[in-house]
Amino acid sequence: MTNAKKTLSAVSVLFIALAVVMCAVFFPATAVAETATGDYMVNAGSTLTLYSKNDQPVPLFQVPATYYVTLKNAAVQGGYYTVTYNGADYKIKAEDLSRLTLHDTKKYGAVPAENMSFTLNASAVFPQGPYDMFAYSNNAMSSQSVQAEAVTAVYGLFTVNGVSYYYAEIHFTVLNKPQSDKAYIPASSAAAPYSSYTAASVPANSYEQTKAEIDKQASQNTPPDTNEEGSADVDDPQNTDNNLERIILSVIIAVLCVAVVLLIFRPGKKKKV
Repeated sequence: MTNAKKTLSAVSVLFIALAVVMCAVFFPATAVAETATGDYMVNAGSTLTLYSKNDQPVPLFQVPATYYVTLKNAAVQGGYYTVTYNGADYKIKAEDLSRLTLHDTKKYGAVPAENMSFTLNASAVFPQGPYDMFAYSNNAMSSQSVQAEAVTAVYGLFTVNGVSYYYAEIHFTVLNKPQSDKAYIPASSAAAPYSSYTAASVPANSYEQTKAEIDKQASQNTPPDTNEEGSADVDDPQNTDNNLERIILSVIIAVLCVAVVLLIFRPGKKKKV
């Protein structure tokens, strides 16, 4: 390899190294986001679909905006996280985590138990029957009539093809043996105001007002800026970490530049006559 080619190769290597250093300083690698456990609020304007916790999850009902689910294990299994809502475990799709915001316990304290979930009283929602009950059996939708006293719990709302249903627990007797099952009852047959609810129209969690008051109080307690605005005698705060990075980068660039100059302009060996 000739001296010219060697010099060109060395210069190329130095410029590549220089580019790597500059990218490392000015464009640091993005940290891998880790999923944290804790209480997550369903974002305003969204709903969160809860799935059954078996091996083949099916959608059950939706958590309204501003209410909370608890993520106790950050591991994803089969594309789902397991969460707790209103005392029971369910699954949510991993991509639906983007609909949630981790609750800031340090700022607001723990979410009060009564504000975690949107709770429904079965006797208030379905005070008198009979009601049409829909359930899945052998991969088919079946319908039958159910009395109000058979509806023992209402878990939430689920909207299918623009129609809202309440996901409820039904107690009944078969051959003199008490049994229970989960079923859907059309929201339109519920008592007012529940008859007009959808998962998306549920009133906001009252805890949001508490959080707003905490935010307001925190802003009022923020100490005023003692520095006079626009004063030439007051130095702007400096980030010492950025200054150190800039000094190190300047030194590296200077050394590389000197090396490049020496490689390009170094006196070549005298050619033999």
